[in-house]
Amino acid sequence: MSKYFQFFPLTPHDLTNKGQQVFLTNILRRFKVESSVKNNLGVFHEYSIQAGDRPDTIAAKYYGDSGYAWVVLMFNEIHDPIFGWPLFNQEFNDFIIGKYGSIAAAQAQVDHYRKILSEKIVKFDGTIIPQRYVRVDQTTYNSLGESEREAPSCFDVELELNEEKRHIKILDKRYLPQVRDEVKNILRNGI
Repeated sequence: MSKYFQFFPLTPHDLTNKGQQVFLTNILRRFKVESSVKNNLGVFHEYSIQAGDRPDTIAAKYYGDSGYAWVVLMFNEIHDPIFGWPLFNQEFNDFIIGKYGSIAAAQAQVDHYRKILSEKIVKFDGTIIPQRYVRVDQTTYNSLGESEREAPSCFDVELELNEEKRHIKILDKRYLPQVRDEVKNILRNGI
C-alpha cells in the first residue's frame, strides 16, 4: 500500500497551536474507478482468489510489484482489506463462531425466505446464470410449493457472500501506468 499513499497531497497543520506548521499526508482525498472502465472486458482479467492470496501477492504476481496492492483493492471497491477479502477455512469458521456463537447455531437459524424465480443454469460454454429469487415473508414462503421456495440458513448466506468476494477483476497491466498517473493527478490536484 505504500505506493498508494505517495500520491496524496501534503497539507500544512499546526499541531501544537504554536505557529509551527508541519506537513501531513492528506489521507482524506479519494477517487473511484469509473464503472465504464471496470466493465470494459479488455481492461481487466477475472480472477478467483485462492487460499493464501492477499492483495500484495496478487499485485506482485500480475504487476511485478506488491506495492500495487492498492490497484487490486480499489479496482474492486474493497475498502476494508480484512472484511472485504474472502475468508478461508479456519478464518471463516472463526468469523461464523464469533458472529453466531457456533457453526451449528448459524446452520440452524433461517436468514430469510426466498421465492425461486429461476434455477441456476450452467450453459454448454461454462457460463453460469445464477439462480434468481425474491425475498418473501414467512407466510408467502409457506404458501409456496417445495420446488418454488428456499430458506437459507445464516451459515449458507454468509458462505454465499464469502464466495462472491472470491471473484475479483485484475486491471490489465498495460493500463497500469495510465491508471497510476490518473490517480496521482486526482489525489494531488483534486481533479
